[in-house]
Amino acid sequence: MGDSSKSVHINIAFLNLDATDAIKQYATDKVTHCVRKFAHQDTEAHMVLKVEKSRQIAELSMHLSGADFIVKEESEDLYASIDMLTDSLTQQLRKHKEKVTSHH
Repeated sequence: MGDSSKSVHINIAFLNLDATDAIKQYATDKVTHCVRKFAHQDTEAHMVLKVEKSRQIAELSMHLSGADFIVKEESEDLYASIDMLTDSLTQQLRKHKEKVTSHH
């Protein structure tokens, strides 16, 4: 599989928290890994990581294979929110892929 040929570009915005390289790298790696399994072309995703009181929120929106995907997860830990977000995104992408393939 030529996975490396597909580029996944993720724009990350930070609200009410410091943009650390560690969290940026973590979010980028997780989402890139998730999206690469389903994307057949270069993909761009927009991610917002924010803190509201004690809630650590991760949001992601992207357009892939003619569909829009919007995922939002929150927890008390930003890394956990990112993990939950990639799990939800994987489920959405898998469901979309099954829907698309069942029509052919």
